[in-house]
Amino acid sequence: MKSMEPQRKTDSGKPVFSRFRDLGREQVNVELQVHTNWTDGEATVLEVLQTAKERGLAELAFTEHVREDTSWFPEFKAEILSAVDCVGAMRVYVGCETKAMDDNGRLDVSQSVLDACDIVLGVVHRLPDGEGGYLDFKRLSFEETAEIEFRLSTGMIANAPIDVLGHPGGMSLRRYGRFPENYFRTLMTATLERGIAIEINSSYLIDMPGFLALCDDINPFVSIGSDAHKLSDLGRCRDRLLELGVGLT
Repeated sequence: MKSMEPQRKTDSGKPVFSRFRDLGREQVNVELQVHTNWTDGEATVLEVLQTAKERGLAELAFTEHVREDTSWFPEFKAEILSAVDCVGAMRVYVGCETKAMDDNGRLDVSQSVLDACDIVLGVVHRLPDGEGGYLDFKRLSFEETAEIEFRLSTGMIANAPIDVLGHPGGMSLRRYGRFPENYFRTLMTATLERGIAIEINSSYLIDMPGFLALCDDINPFVSIGSDAHKLSDLGRCRDRLLELGVGLT
């Protein structure tokens, strides 16, 4: 279990997350979910780093989509490490985004990729059917989708080797524009108890002010990510938070 009172920097080079009410300008000035042309992003690693530097970001995490049979991750990490000299003092992390495969927290990722990461985002992208396949979203109601997504998320929080619960409620939000508040509350409380972060994701959240109000109430550790797939996305979540008055101190 991770420490409940982390500092801003660790010897291992991993990002360390602040609790919501402790967010200031420094803690908000980060971009901790970025995708490149290694998977479904548009830009190269170097283009991302150069743009992030231009926008004054203090920290950036490359969190590429991976699966259990991903074989290219060493080359991806090497490209990042070879390019970081261009960014000055900006902290750069190598990470991945991996999906839940069952209610017990099994992830679609290899141990070798986990070992290579500074940050691991656990997400719900598909809804497993328990028989090696996936459920069809079109055949599920909002209530069914949200309940399955909640179970998968709870399993990751309890058992998976993740640092961040990425885009919580994201499948329900994308398809129905909502996710039950009591589910958000329970997930935030569970991440806090385990000492991992829950993501504030500007790409998925329909009602960011409402989500931030829950964060202010529960005060979980938070990760800030735009789910950036193109250069214009970089820093979008930071900017939205500042617009809403978060991190102005």
